[in-house]
Amino acid sequence: MGNSSFSDVDFGTITIKINPKARSVIFRLTPNELKITVPAHCTQKEFQRILENHRPTLKLKQTKAKPATIFDENTELQTNRFRVKILRTDRADFYFSRKEGVLYIACPMQTDFNRASVREMIIKGIERYLRSDAKMHLPERLKMLADQKGLKFSEVKINSSKTRWGSCSGRKSINLSFYLMLLPSHLIDYVLLHELTHTLEMNHSPRFWAKLDEFAQNKSDKFKKELKSYRTSL
Repeated sequence: MGNSSFSDVDFGTITIKINPKARSVIFRLTPNELKITVPAHCTQKEFQRILENHRPTLKLKQTKAKPATIFDENTELQTNRFRVKILRTDRADFYFSRKEGVLYIACPMQTDFNRASVREMIIKGIERYLRSDAKMHLPERLKMLADQKGLKFSEVKINSSKTRWGSCSGRKSINLSFYLMLLPSHLIDYVLLHELTHTLEMNHSPRFWAKLDEFAQNKSDKFKKELKSYRTSL
């Protein structure tokens, strides 16, 4: 067997990685994914047997590690461009539609929202719209702010980073996470100004913070603290 991934009813996506140095099968469980490292000599039959033997224990760990946010009919999620509304319908499949600032997620009547595979499907659907909005709005807004402040950047890219809102390279190339679309407009602008300030100061020196504070109309500390209440994920 080789590196691969597949969907599982209990764990969502299962990713298999072959490691010639591994002596045994190693499991790493996240809310939406189960990553499994296996030795090179492990066969498909052996892998299936080991997985099934560990399934009860892994399901128990998954329950304990279950995130606080469950996506169901009671979900209240407002992004910068739309509100999420989840509902059960008579449809046999999941369906996403967006209308007048609302992203409707229609789910089959018998949907179990506690299942990792269901949560993963809903999250991936929401992320598709976040990415689309980010590509449509963030580059234009970045250019507008740069022109206002008399700053220049070489290019802007939209990525799926879950570790940082944005970054700026020494070549003045700016990367922005599409999760920025989870923020209110004034915090999006603050992050964009933060990265634009790096086109002047490639560090977080007192000069950097002073310049950012000037760009943010003396509200940099306030926005920085407010930003900590948000996270780069769903």
